[in-house]
Amino acid sequence: MKEFKSTEEAFVWFLENVFPQLPTEDKVKLKDVKYDYYKEGRKVSTIRMQRVLSKFGDFEIVYRFGWNG
Repeated sequence: MKEFKSTEEAFVWFLENVFPQLPTEDKVKLKDVKYDYYKEGRKVSTIRMQRVLSKFGDFEIVYRFGWNG
């Protein structure tokens, strides 16, 4: 499983690497979210990105903390 520093970074990777390989019917369902992400002045929420990533693959959020004391 590939690791990313943010949900947005994972989403961009998804759009560039997974989206082109999806069947046409899935691409049609995602065209609005892709347009909103790349269109200046529009925004895609983190929750919306997470929903897309979870629907088309294994997506998990990991929070790590290391105390330096």
